[in-house]
Amino acid sequence: MKKFVTILFILAINTSMFGQAFFNTSLHKTREGKNTAYRIENGGMEIITGIPMADLACGKCHSTTETYPNGDPIDPNTYQPSCNDCHNFAAGSTVAEQTCKGCHNRQVYEIAAYPDSLTNGDVHRKAGMACLSCHTKAEVHGDDGVAYASLKEDGAIQTKCINCHANMPVNTSHTLHSTKVDCAACHAVSVLTCAGCHFESVVATGKNRAINQIKNYRLLVKKNNMVRLGGFMSHSFNNKTNYIISSYHSHVITKNATTCTDCHQNMGGTNPAITEYNNTGFITMTTWNSTSKKIIGPSGVVPIPADWKTSLKLDFVTYTGDPTVFPSDPNAWVYLKSEVDNSHLFYCEPLDSSTLAKLGFTRFPTSIEKIDNNVPDKFVLEQNYPNPFNPNTTIRFSIPQSEIVSIEIYDVQGELVKSLLKNSDQSSGTFELKWDGKDDSGKVVPSGIYFTRMSAGKFNQVQKMVFLK
Repeated sequence: MKKFVTILFILAINTSMFGQAFFNTSLHKTREGKNTAYRIENGGMEIITGIPMADLACGKCHSTTETYPNGDPIDPNTYQPSCNDCHNFAAGSTVAEQTCKGCHNRQVYEIAAYPDSLTNGDVHRKAGMACLSCHTKAEVHGDDGVAYASLKEDGAIQTKCINCHANMPVNTSHTLHSTKVDCAACHAVSVLTCAGCHFESVVATGKNRAINQIKNYRLLVKKNNMVRLGGFMSHSFNNKTNYIISSYHSHVITKNATTCTDCHQNMGGTNPAITEYNNTGFITMTTWNSTSKKIIGPSGVVPIPADWKTSLKLDFVTYTGDPTVFPSDPNAWVYLKSEVDNSHLFYCEPLDSSTLAKLGFTRFPTSIEKIDNNVPDKFVLEQNYPNPFNPNTTIRFSIPQSEIVSIEIYDVQGELVKSLLKNSDQSSGTFELKWDGKDDSGKVVPSGIYFTRMSAGKFNQVQKMVFLK
């Protein structure tokens, strides 16, 4: 009997050790997600701040209650993530729902923005489900032992709609979309996010300060070759601006959140983003309202095109009050500028032209293809081919380092005809793009001589070509 008890004790110790080892690689321990999104090598906001994540107070994020679940105070100067962040072991091992929401407070904002009622709210909450109804302990504890870079990385979140909804109703939407569109892209009511995050306040206090929330919109992006839900967030720091577009999962899900015409303008819908892009080549994401002193976000479904860096238009704000004092003074927010100093996609891609066409786009971004990853010796704009051409020609260029590149077409009078690339952030390599002989309004240009101009940093080069109708 004594030997059996000893074996049980050893097993218990080993189980505890293995559990702790798994926790050490979990995102709840590493907090790596925010770091990954922020880092300079991933295109993040560190590009404009120059401040490593390790030097930011938000690197040691903890519950907004400032106490552990057992009531002990949290000292932010010595705080380290641990099991005690979630568990009050004196009361057992079950984690209270409110403890999850203490850190994952976007879900709290969603509940406030979309309260549950007979006709509104989230179907899962109304069914009495809680966080751990979907998210398993293995997922929360990181029991696969993999140190993920972000919760958006494949495998980090193992919960999928199909885990419960394996037998979906047979209908046209499910038949057409099941392998091409993620469930949440159709069934999420909205994305809820913040605009105008004042990063000086984050640096000074570790606390977020945003001008207001934005809701009633959904971005459409691609991830793993599926159309998925996306969201965005904008920031300012020392008069520089930044925004991030990321894959997103809303926790406001309903059965009939979307109709076909919400996404498909070519099915009779009126989609503001698609209409604006078809008419102008731009999509307005945020607008500063000087009267209400609020950032007005987009409405409805916003498909993200390949030229998102130049087509998406945003107004940015900054906070003129004391960055260390909370709450914010609403009158201290002012318009900053509409120019973007940095932007990046995070665990997602823009929609390809084939998908945009299915949604009702009639104007399409220039498709650029990287044909060689080798680092060239110098900047080069090659002669287009074929030349003369009708209707299409290919333009090849090379850059030896990451650079902001513009490729533009001019006529013999020096008038701009077509912007193929405009201030596009490209890595080193050799690229090809095509011109179809159409101007920025979509009209076919007259036969004649045209000039391709490439600018990349201090480099400029021009090539002459001939278009024959």
